[in-house]
Amino acid sequence: MIVWQTVQDNKAKNAQKELLKTEKKVDNTNKLEGKQLENFTPIASIPELQKVDSKAGTGKEVKAGDTVTVNYTGAVASTGKIFQSSLDSGQPVSFPLNGVIAGWSQGIPGMKEGGTRRLLIPSALAYGSSPPPSSGIPANADLVFDVTLIKIGK
Repeated sequence: MIVWQTVQDNKAKNAQKELLKTEKKVDNTNKLEGKQLENFTPIASIPELQKVDSKAGTGKEVKAGDTVTVNYTGAVASTGKIFQSSLDSGQPVSFPLNGVIAGWSQGIPGMKEGGTRRLLIPSALAYGSSPPPSSGIPANADLVFDVTLIKIGK
């Protein structure tokens, strides 16, 4: 019985150590969080989705429902403060466009690989009154995302 308990205690300790490592990694990844989005003047209200290409891509073109790999930085439009960026982790993210907020699923199609686009997204096409907990996004916030399309497909 004591051996079994010791094994269980060791498993719990190891799990706690791994959790602490993960929390430290998360703490280190928010390098841009809270900073101002570059080349952006805060906007009080975004009435409709706006797409502004700062660099045209030369690769394949995204179609609705595609899976994409991107780097992105997201900010609250009214303050310009960044709430999240894939650049902090040094790893782009991949996801299907039918599994994200409407502003992304409507704003990314038409981009070409290698391109960079700024999306100005009204709250109704973002998270509305229910942003993710602990995201730093206020309820009913309009959002701005700078997105660089790395590739289309898995």
